[in-house]
Amino acid sequence: MNTEKTLAAKRILVVGATGAVGGAIARRCAEAGANLVLTGRNTTRLQQITADTGGVSQVLDLSSADSIGGWSVDAEALDAVVYAAGIAPLAPIKYLQAQQLVDCLQVNSVAPLLLVRELHKQKKLKKGASIVFLSSLAASSGAAGYASYAASKGALEAAARCLAIEFAPQQIRVNCIAPGMLDSEMAHEAGERISQEALESHTKDYPLGIGTPQDVAQAAAYLISDASRWMTGVVLPLDGGFLAK
Repeated sequence: MNTEKTLAAKRILVVGATGAVGGAIARRCAEAGANLVLTGRNTTRLQQITADTGGVSQVLDLSSADSIGGWSVDAEALDAVVYAAGIAPLAPIKYLQAQQLVDCLQVNSVAPLLLVRELHKQKKLKKGASIVFLSSLAASSGAAGYASYAASKGALEAAARCLAIEFAPQQIRVNCIAPGMLDSEMAHEAGERISQEALESHTKDYPLGIGTPQDVAQAAAYLISDASRWMTGVVLPLDGGFLAK
């Protein structure tokens, strides 16, 4: 285990901690000495990650502004927020259901902005806090069937740049991480809906191979830490060389 305490005593909220990426981020932050507040949809996984990290688990309903606002009122002041919750409906546009689009935008774009809004209104973001949104390479690299997901992540990146300017007077930083293909549950689910040939072809587009949730966790820990104090409004590609080709 890495014992360096680069995040010692920082109180960090990880939204979506029950996902592969969110869980890896929570564990990495715990190793670095952070005090964690964890949320997630899967109660069994949430209990496990909470036990593994020594964090505190809380219920956070991302479906409405009222529920997010109510949660924020009772939240303790935070040094960092990592928004790693997300859904990725895969469907050609002619088969995309209206509710799929609404749900995707709600979880991936609307909820993170509402959460930041409410935390800011309730003065729960400390001066010098770091906000990290999990975006995706899909926001800048087209792929058939991912229109709703790409749109939601593109909106999130655009909003992050605006928030970076708005929060700069309080030294609050806002950045995004845009991973490419990862060896994760979400990628495996997507792989089940496309041909093996297409999956293998896409994998070959990564010069360093596909990534892991732990790779994203390392980047998140850096963006949370004081080592990145002069970084804001950045979308950090994490893609094993995909965009370099």
